[in-house]
Order: sequence, then C-alpha cells, then structure tokens
Amino acid sequence: YAPPTAPMPPADRNRLVPTIQFEMFQNDKLKLKALTEAHGYNERDLHNIYQRITWDASADAKAVGADIAGNKMKPELQERVSRACSIAVGATLATEESPRGKLLDVGCGHGAIVSSLVEAGLTEPDMYVGIDLSPEMVRNAVERYGEERNGRTGKGRVFVADDFFAHDFSVYAEGNGGSEEG
Repeated sequence: YAPPTAPMPPADRNRLVPTIQFEMFQNDKLKLKALTEAHGYNERDLHNIYQRITWDASADAKAVGADIAGNKMKPELQERVSRACSIAVGATLATEESPRGKLLDVGCGHGAIVSSLVEAGLTEPDMYVGIDLSPEMVRNAVERYGEERNGRTGKGRVFVADDFFAHDFSVYAEGNGGSEEG
C-alpha cells in the first residue's frame, strides 16, 4: 500500500514532462471524459473494457504457452493451487444437509485450473462454471476443456464471457434448464 501523494507541483512537471506530452495527456483526458459521458460509461465499465482488450490480445499466447508447458505450474505454485482446489472441490460435495454445489471460477481465463480441479476430485464436468471478461480467453477454455460431458446429465463445463458482477448465475441452479455451455 502506498499512501496518497500530493499532485506534482507545476514547476516539477514542467521540468520533467515535456510540454507537448503534457498537452497530449490533457487532450486525451478530455476525449476520454467525452466518450464516457457520451456512452454512459462509469469507472468500472472502463476498467472492464481495458481489461478485456488486454486479455483478448494475449489469450492465444497464454493458452499455447500453458499447453507447451504441459499445463503445469512451478512446483511451489502448483502445490498451493492443488491445495486450494482440494478445498474448493470439497465444498461442492453433497452432504445430508445440502445437495452438491457448483464451483465458480471467477477470472477463469483459458481454464488454467480446470485440470487441477479434476485432479482434486471434481469428477462431474457440469459442476464447473467459469467466467471471464475476455471472450478470447473463454474461447480458449472451451477449446481446451469444453468437450467433456457428465454421463448422467449430458451437460458439460460452462464457460461464460461476461462481467462477474452483472451476470445472472441463477441459470445454473439445479433444475433450471438454462445453460450457456461451451
């Protein structure tokens, strides 16, 4: 955490930032403000737009890189991920008090932890719902992990390209026929 800092004094700014760059920044700032007002965007919308653009641009490279590496992480990271996946999978198992649950992978990307979840015991593909802002990341996840189906229900893993805060997850409730499967 960095405490808030005071704005740069004009004398320092003039000394460190060329005038033309500062003017370009001010013009870009005004253009961005006009666009956000014209389209009704808020700060979260802008964050999601920039994040989506960034992840879309790197989606294929990240998925291919994971495949080349055998979808394995560094051992110390894989150990932590495996431990977390075991806890998450354990929470989805049915008990006398509650039916089995679904596992929600927020920011699922190209499905990086799907194999770890399967290794941890997530045996039924339809127990998994992955969501990511990037349609390109989701496309890669579907290509890599979207084929397997539950023999009993015929349903598979669900991968969704959407904003976690805005998505209607009720369509994945047991007994609800709705689905956005990949």
